[in-house]
This record gives sequence, structure tokens and C-alpha cells, in this order.
Amino acid sequence: MKKRLLQWLLVLALLCSIFPMSIFASLPEGVPSKLDAPVIEKIELIKDDGGEPLFRFEIKIPQSILDLDQVRPTDGYTLIDYYCKIDDGEWGALDGGYIDIMTSEPERRVPNKVNTFYAYAYPIDEGDLETTDIKQHTYWYKTQFSYVYYYGDGPGEWDYIYSDFSNEISVGSGSFYSQAHDWAKPELQKANDLGLIPDILKGADMTKPITREEFCELSVLLYEKVTGEESEAASPNPFKDTTNTAILKAYKIGITAGTSATTFSPQQLINREQCATMLFRTIKAINPSGDYSITGVKDFPDQKNISNWAVEAAKYMLKTGIITGDAQGNFMPKATTSAQEAAGYGMATREQAIALSVRTFDKMNNQ
Repeated sequence: MKKRLLQWLLVLALLCSIFPMSIFASLPEGVPSKLDAPVIEKIELIKDDGGEPLFRFEIKIPQSILDLDQVRPTDGYTLIDYYCKIDDGEWGALDGGYIDIMTSEPERRVPNKVNTFYAYAYPIDEGDLETTDIKQHTYWYKTQFSYVYYYGDGPGEWDYIYSDFSNEISVGSGSFYSQAHDWAKPELQKANDLGLIPDILKGADMTKPITREEFCELSVLLYEKVTGEESEAASPNPFKDTTNTAILKAYKIGITAGTSATTFSPQQLINREQCATMLFRTIKAINPSGDYSITGVKDFPDQKNISNWAVEAAKYMLKTGIITGDAQGNFMPKATTSAQEAAGYGMATREQAIALSVRTFDKMNNQ
């Protein structure tokens, strides 16, 4: 019996030496047991004011983390830590910082995105964008939140609560997106080789739905690549919620319209019938005298769900092979039930939109 008791005491002593005593006690009031994780929505390579290469992230901070940093139980503070690896190397920790530095500076807020902020990291490299080895490597990044809280009566009695890691995102040679489905990767690579991926989508998660702003950037780039001409932006700007030049170009070309007389709603997601219609307008803007007849094109099995204004575009895209339906031939234009809406049914993803741009480019250049 004494021997077994001694064994348990040794185990307890070992646990105490490894873990802080705070884990054996309840957390102070207001301190959560777990933190929600950050999301890196985008990464891009830019230059700082001195011309040095710099990675700029768009990081979405959950509302729960923003609320925690406002309340700050036990007078604690919230940190964000960064981790990086190059190619297939090991992950290494970079300097982090207080999230209130990020959230309190107006210039760190990403325009038209909720709870999304810019963060920056210098590549582990030297030189300028023309001579550096950055483009010869793939840089991977991830982030993590931690909350530092006071748990005792004595000096230095602080402990940490950690979130899960964010998604991993990469940038560099051959890495122009963070996530993509296998079926999309060949067309994404082709789009990148052709210069059809706008900067706004580089480094993005391609499996996510595409926004109106992103599709305007994509369609204007397609228009300019095929025509070999730089388009003009509408002036004066009719919209109060955007100054994006690509949107104003798309508006003047006739690719898109506003959601009202004075708003564009750049972050609104688009569904498949909207995507088909905007792409159809792009094609007609590139070649106004083309044959856009849809005579003889069969109806889709789910044509009753396609809006009247989108039928011509959907059928033309089917006729040319730019857009296809599912295995049963359904076009899946948009969600028609609350369950479909919740599941993201009928939404156009970034990788789908880029694939359509590549197919359109091929069609227009082979006419």
C-alpha cells in the first residue's frame, strides 16, 4: 500500500512540474477555457515604403476574441502569434503582438470586410523583389491566439489559454492559392500561367464563394487579356461603398450593375446564375458582333429555378461548353430553400469562376 501511494505521489509531482498549478483549479471568472481560432483569408507579396518585400495578410478575428480583449478578465491581454515555414521545412515561431494594436489602427482594417485586419511579416530573405529568392520558394504561414491571464496572489502568476491554429496559407513559387480542390488545380495553374488571376485572388482559398468585387476583377482582367486593351473606369463614381477601379471598369463596360443607384455591395457573394450572366456580358463586350443564339439548346431539368434574366446566359454557356451542369444536367442556379442556402447550394466558388475564365479565354482566342 505504501509503495502504491508513493507511486501516486511521484506521478502528481511529475504533473505539477510539467503543468502549472492553474490547470488543476477552475479558471478565473470571465476567462474562457478555449479561444476561437483566427482565419487567414489572404496573403500577398507587396513592397514596404522603402521598397523591401513584405507579406501582407488579411486576418479575420472572431467577434468572441474582440469581445474578450475589450473585457480583459484579470487584467489580461490577447496576443496573436505567427508561425512560418519555407518549402517543406520546419515550422518556426515569429514575433507576435497584441491584437489591440492591430484592431485600434484604422489603416489596419480591411475595407468592406467585417472584423478583418491587415497584418505584416517580412520574408526570411534579403534583397528587392527583382533579385530576392522569395519567388524561388514557397512560404507557409499560420497564426494562433493566446490569452494571458493572472491566476494567483503572488508575482508572476500568469498563465495562457490558446486557440487552435488558423488555416495554413502559402505564397511564393507555384503557390498562388491557399486551398483548392484537385479537379480545379490544372485550370488554376493554366490561369496563373496566362495571367488571368487578379491580385485580389492570389493567395486566397479558392474553395470559397466568390464576391461581386472579386468577379469584377476577374472579368475585367479577362476582357483586357483577350482584347489587348486597357479599359476605362466609369467617372464619376456612382457608388458610395467602393472605389475599386476594376468595379468601375466593369460597370462602364456593361459587365455589372449596382445593387442600387448608389451601392455596389462589393462583398456580396454571387450564385451560379449571376456568375453566368456577368461572364456572358463580358463575352459580349469582348465580341459585340458574335453569334449568341441559343436556338435548339435544350432546357435544363431545373430550368424553373433559373431566373428569366439568366436563362439566355446559362444556355449560351452550356452551348459553348464553358459551363456544364451536374451529372443529371441540372444547372443549379441558386438556392431555392433555406436548407440549400445554409449549405451554400448554387454559389459560385472562386475556383469555378477562374476555371470559367480560362475556358472563355480559350474559346475567344480560338474563334
